[in-house]
Amino acid sequence: MSTKRIQWLYMVGDILLSMLAVFTAVLLRFEGRHIDDIAIYLIVAPVSVVVASFALGTYSSIWAYMGFSDVFRQFASSLLSACVFFFIKYTGLYPIWATVVVIYFGLVFVLTTGVRIIPRFRHWLRAQRTSGDRSVKRAVIIGAGTTGAMLIKRLLESADEGIYPVAALDSDPDKHGMRIAGVKVLGDVDRLDSAVRKYSATDVILAIPSIDSMDVASIYEVCKQVGVRLRIYQSAIDAKGYLSGGRHALRDVSIQDLLFRKCVEPDMREVVKFIQDKTVLVTGGAGSIGSELCRQVLMQGCKKLIVLDFHENGLFEINEELKQRFGSDRYQLVLASIRDRERLASVFAAYRPDIVFHAAAHKHVPMMEINPCEAVKNNVFGTKNVLECCIEYKVKRCILISTDKAVNTTNVMGATKRVAELLVQSMNGHGCEFAAVRFGNVLGSNGSVVHTFQRQIDQGGPVTVTHRDITRYFMTISEAVSLVLTAGALAKGGEIFVLDMGSPVKIYDLATDMIRLSGYEPGRDIKIEITGLRPGEKCFEELVQADESVDTTSHEKIFVMKSEPVDAALVLESVDGLRETLAKDGENAVRAALFGIVRQDMHRHAVR
Repeated sequence: MSTKRIQWLYMVGDILLSMLAVFTAVLLRFEGRHIDDIAIYLIVAPVSVVVASFALGTYSSIWAYMGFSDVFRQFASSLLSACVFFFIKYTGLYPIWATVVVIYFGLVFVLTTGVRIIPRFRHWLRAQRTSGDRSVKRAVIIGAGTTGAMLIKRLLESADEGIYPVAALDSDPDKHGMRIAGVKVLGDVDRLDSAVRKYSATDVILAIPSIDSMDVASIYEVCKQVGVRLRIYQSAIDAKGYLSGGRHALRDVSIQDLLFRKCVEPDMREVVKFIQDKTVLVTGGAGSIGSELCRQVLMQGCKKLIVLDFHENGLFEINEELKQRFGSDRYQLVLASIRDRERLASVFAAYRPDIVFHAAAHKHVPMMEINPCEAVKNNVFGTKNVLECCIEYKVKRCILISTDKAVNTTNVMGATKRVAELLVQSMNGHGCEFAAVRFGNVLGSNGSVVHTFQRQIDQGGPVTVTHRDITRYFMTISEAVSLVLTAGALAKGGEIFVLDMGSPVKIYDLATDMIRLSGYEPGRDIKIEITGLRPGEKCFEELVQADESVDTTSHEKIFVMKSEPVDAALVLESVDGLRETLAKDGENAVRAALFGIVRQDMHRHAVR
């Protein structure tokens, strides 16, 4: 039933109950006499009750979640109604029986409040019936704050949910032993195991605003051990308000919730100053990182955004999204390749960007192993084209998106990105501030291991893992990009920033968690196969080399590498040699020349 209809029903009920209270009060006082003299009472009572209730907001209360304040407002509206009678009596407008008014006040308060208590009483009866019904889902609620209380009351209100809250847990000791709508707060989250067993719970529901992923992960592990389903009350986890937290806002735990890292919201004030009223160009703007850069740059108030990408379909998709969210007047789509120096120069000349985020790159390790020439053309010389255009067209700052695979690299993709970092350092100081931001894998990126695993699970398995002990760093795309923007605001030129990725995640554990989150049992329903490391693949990634160190910055999740200045002339000479090799020799020679530059750099680190 709609809220408006319920409000009208309460109003009609108040009218009828106030008239009943008048009749009853006269009967009790005069034992049936003077019934013919109560016309004024039958007019004043319903009018005064309805007006007072509207004035005090009792019709806007959700009585299924009734609290003391609601009862007090109902008391006040009843009292105001009685005061109207006393006003009429003592001003001499009409003779009024004071004792009748006193009795009327008590009756109208009891009757109108009692009607409103019926939904709560109905919930109590349902709870009593449900408590002994083992076919009903029984949930332990984690979080006894405002959000948790709202969830408990909604579950009690709605039989459609099919979930009965049996207990609550909260870290606040002041709440221990308290009851929310009859549901007892047993203690801290440490009691989850015993609470589940004691009440034969089938579900655990998280209802804590902005809960940390590490806490979600530990709770998930307990739920996995005791065999119960973990779900999240969406309004509690989504602090930015993407969902309203309505009745059906329960969702299953996703792999993003189990990221095993503490996410820190960056201070975007410096980012706003950095981006606001600037023309920003994003290369690879239709990719996973690039598209999120576009979203956040627009949100931070850029004057104009230039989205450059070579993939037509990707540009079409990002255009549809940006147009809907931001309108079409603040950005421009450009179909172009960073390999095409002439085309790239024309874009820079046309739009004169103030800031460039260079996210265009070939990134898939196995693919680049078998196509080293293409990797070099795009990731090395495409990057050099971008940097040269930044210098030529007086771009203020350019930020390269790099990768942990550039550290102690054993593969072509990582080697090309390390050379790109060296180019950033070598070409800095020529009118443009160049910097690079290095980080690991992002959850949900195109072609990521998460997508691969989910596709394999949907197909019934097997899920393929290259090595049982292989680990990788992960963060969400939105967090990675917000930190990239922050690093861009901090840059002075020549830095390689390193993002704190938290603890590495074991890929085998990631696979097992994703299988369980999909409702299957690893090994029984979905098999996990170990396929062996792919060409160029390492068991673990690093964010800095063994002989490197980092300094802190003003942001606790962003560090800057401490390194000796590069020999710019040697780097550029080596890259020119790589170009000659690319033009006249085969893939093996290109691979050798590429790794020659990287070994040269590693030797520089070793001897400094």
